[in-house]
Amino acid sequence: NDLAFWSRFPVWIVGACLIISGGTFCTRLVGGWSGAVFALLVALSPNLLAHGRLATTDFGCAALMFGSVFAFWQAIEDQRPQKWLIAGTLTGLALLAKYTSLLLGPIFIILGLYEWRSGRIRLNEIARGTAILIAVGMALLFIGYGLQFGPAKYVDGLGAIYSRYTEGFRFYLLGQALNKPVWYYHLVAFVLKTPEPTLLLLLISVYSVFRSPRLQRPAVYVGIPALLVIFVSSFDQAHLGLRRILPAYPFLFALIAIAGTNKPCRFCRHVYIGLIVWASLASLMAYPHYLSYFNILSGGISNGPYLLEDSNVDWGQDLPALAAWEAAHPSEPVSLRYFGSVPPHLYGVKAKKMTDNEVISPIDGVYAISAHSLVYFRKAALQTGRQRVDWLSRYQPFERVGGSIYLFRFP
Repeated sequence: NDLAFWSRFPVWIVGACLIISGGTFCTRLVGGWSGAVFALLVALSPNLLAHGRLATTDFGCAALMFGSVFAFWQAIEDQRPQKWLIAGTLTGLALLAKYTSLLLGPIFIILGLYEWRSGRIRLNEIARGTAILIAVGMALLFIGYGLQFGPAKYVDGLGAIYSRYTEGFRFYLLGQALNKPVWYYHLVAFVLKTPEPTLLLLLISVYSVFRSPRLQRPAVYVGIPALLVIFVSSFDQAHLGLRRILPAYPFLFALIAIAGTNKPCRFCRHVYIGLIVWASLASLMAYPHYLSYFNILSGGISNGPYLLEDSNVDWGQDLPALAAWEAAHPSEPVSLRYFGSVPPHLYGVKAKKMTDNEVISPIDGVYAISAHSLVYFRKAALQTGRQRVDWLSRYQPFERVGGSIYLFRFP
């Protein structure tokens, strides 16, 4: 428990920094209540909460990319070396967090050209500031890599993310196993796993920005990074889940926050506030199953393995819930097929391991099967033609513990 706590603690600190810095960014861009709206949306986003409580690089990458763009904006505004130094520091940390942060390069180029064409900064000033940013960022990369950093490693890592996949691997989308990745995977995952009010707020925000010249510059700073992250994900050959486009979420929430400062009619303002409240309630109602969250239109949390797999649904997070169920039903013999690396007994789970023969011919008793394993069964059925192993099609779970472990009872 201590190891889990201290490994996750830095991610929680980064989350707090994202809320504070993002709220400050929005307030400085457009003023008003934009900072408070951003803080509320981030703090109650089921997708950010899902990864903001885990010791992984996804949330840190999202927060640091957002912070880097905020620092770049400050450097453009103040044009002082100290601001470029801060921007370089955050950029270097983002690059150390995850390869996705390489997108900061084209993001800064687009934003810099936009500011130059707008006449807010001269080209030589951008070049001078960018030189500081690059120097500091590269220095942090060398330090982070133990002075063993080389550009070839980064290029190789980028190729591993966006251009390679294991031959014979079957992808999974909307309950179907696919032989090849599809470009729209992350867009579908975004629509399925984002609360409906947030989707509506995004549509309203885009419309509002196009109607208001005052909001166009702030929208460029938050819109370009989000669009670029989502666009590049179309070339992703791994389909590792919504976490691939997680860095887009803070920027999209910032877009919603700044669009809300427009001067709409009273009815429009009430609709906007109502959608914010709805989005907040949707997240509160999903507690604590944020990783396996699906919106209502997609069928909710229970429909997860019928739509997507892997980190969209199941990262082995529900062993404590299974242990609690076993404690409440001590007379039920349980067999477990679990996706994860932690020994289940460490969480108090007493179930025996489910054998491969039982996948084909279940025996009397209760089976606790994680969502990832259920999807694996379906893939195996489609690949081998043995439909008997497709539990999602053949059997109906009588209960779900947590958000990712499904219970089946035989006979």
